[in-house]
Amino acid sequence: MTNVRIYAILIENLTAKKEPEINKKTTFLRSNEQIRFTPIILIEENGENLGIKPLRESQDMAYEKGLDLVEINPTNRPPICKIMDFGKYKYDLSKKDKEAKAKRKTTELKEIRLTFRIGDHDIDYKAKQAREFFDDGDMVKVSMRLRGRENGMVETALTVFTRFADKADLDYENRPRKMGNQIVAMMTAKKKEAK
Repeated sequence: MTNVRIYAILIENLTAKKEPEINKKTTFLRSNEQIRFTPIILIEENGENLGIKPLRESQDMAYEKGLDLVEINPTNRPPICKIMDFGKYKYDLSKKDKEAKAKRKTTELKEIRLTFRIGDHDIDYKAKQAREFFDDGDMVKVSMRLRGRENGMVETALTVFTRFADKADLDYENRPRKMGNQIVAMMTAKKKEAK
């Protein structure tokens, strides 16, 4: 390559206007002097679309009204900006976010551990606990660890599981399964009896 060709490529790269990349994951909104692009699509505070306007003119209109110019959709070309009270807008966004978090219920996996020689009172207490977890919307996992000779008496261990399910007034999603030296099952609501 000749020096003239290299020089031409460098000049092309320097003079080419590249738009900065916009990270779509961020919730940062540009306002007033932070907006970089011109022209923009301008929307008034009442929602009326004023069309494509130069940035400087749009900022002057916002300042005259005592409001801010906020970039609503930065990924659009030209970007969409709205004249509004930016502080009030951010407050409303944070309020909606808090309400959404409050309504969101995270389900947790709660585990109830049974033993091979569990007493009736203990089964009653753990069944009541499992029912409370299930009513709160959590998932309930029931497990039993078998030790030594107990591994050979799986049928007796499964009777403990059925007694527990009856007391809790719940059913198992699948049959309790033996995995190694443990028996594990997930609980679900009792199926309605056919009338």
